Amino acid sequence: MEKRTVILYGQSMLLALVANNLARSKNLQIIQASTWAEVVAQTAECIPDVLIYDLASASEGHILPLLFEYPHMLLIGLDVETNRAVLLAGEETRSLTLDRVKEMVEKSVAT
Repeated sequence: MEKRTVILYGQSMLLALVANNLARSKNLQIIQASTWAEVVAQTAECIPDVLIYDLASASEGHILPLLFEYPHMLLIGLDVETNRAVLLAGEETRSLTLDRVKEMVEKSVAT
């Protein structure tokens, strides 16, 4: 099985715990980035499969544009205060038709 690359962006205790837990998997390469510049540099070197970040850092406006640039990257936001995780996943299509938009909406409602 091919290793998946995971970047953890932020400096919270929760992200440190997640990194420690994920590092136990031999199928994951874990990279920690405390600044957005580190995320950009790492992404330029090797596009990660997953970016896990503290939702508090999402207000910077850097996170969501990653879905447009890398639609197959999973973005997982963690919120310590509400004890929840938010998964953002993109899907790219070459031909945008009204039927394709309807299909994507119906697929998201069904799951």
